[in-house]
Amino acid sequence: MEVLYSVPKDDRGKEMLERGTVLFPCAVYDRDTRQYVTGEIPPHWHPELEIFLLMEGRAHITFADGEFDLEPGEGFFANSGVLHGVSNPGLDACHYHSMVFDASVLSGASGSAYELLYLRPFLEQGVPYRIFRPGDCRQGELMAELFSDAFAACREKGDGYEFLVRNLLSQIFLILKGDSGNGRSGKSSQQELRMKQMIAWMDEHYMEMVSVDQLARVAGICVRECQRSFANILHISPMQYLNRRRITVAAEFLISTDMPVSEVGLCCGFDSPSYFAKQFKKITGMTPKAYRKLNRAKT
Repeated sequence: MEVLYSVPKDDRGKEMLERGTVLFPCAVYDRDTRQYVTGEIPPHWHPELEIFLLMEGRAHITFADGEFDLEPGEGFFANSGVLHGVSNPGLDACHYHSMVFDASVLSGASGSAYELLYLRPFLEQGVPYRIFRPGDCRQGELMAELFSDAFAACREKGDGYEFLVRNLLSQIFLILKGDSGNGRSGKSSQQELRMKQMIAWMDEHYMEMVSVDQLARVAGICVRECQRSFANILHISPMQYLNRRRITVAAEFLISTDMPVSEVGLCCGFDSPSYFAKQFKKITGMTPKAYRKLNRAKT
């Protein structure tokens, strides 16, 4: 299984990827989490909406206020700005299809009835996420069918595919809009905001010496609450998250530069080459040198 992907982020921790084209900002992804450097899609968020469907294996999905296990044929919707991550229990296969699209794909021109009456209120107050399982109800089955058709149309890009994709996603939107009683709560929003602040700060300062005390101050909470937040939401400690972030960046350096391995570790915040090598192997399953050799051979 080739390791090809990472999740690029800006200095606020928001994912940075271009979606589709300027004329039709909608992108489809056919991937496996084993293709990511750390074997998972780390917690991240983006302004676009996302629909995810598991094709093979298992997936563990985390949100700020919940976690779910998915089987093939099951999936999730994530609203704009919602923190979410995907991992594969036991490092088994986690092959998925996903669509990430700007709300304008549905709303059209700014100021339209679609935007003002439906999309904008939904982005601000609608369901933050929804898990859909075809076996649970007809709506779950319908969402999976509509998504699969939209995914295929967007990937094949036949004549007029934009009309078909917009129509199919609009039908999914109307199902999600019906979940009006499950909108965003103030408590979950505050918890998510704090976690975003801490993740964004670590993503910006990963190359420096970082303490949990510093991290807690970023979110205006105590150290114990900081540790509890990471344990409850991400199920890892702040330092474990930091090491995984550092390893992701280090892996990109190893492939794209000729810097000595020891220098790569220092640039990514590790204070000794031996500790860097130990953490790198623990997370990726191979030494930095072996990782560089393997992935250089593929390019």
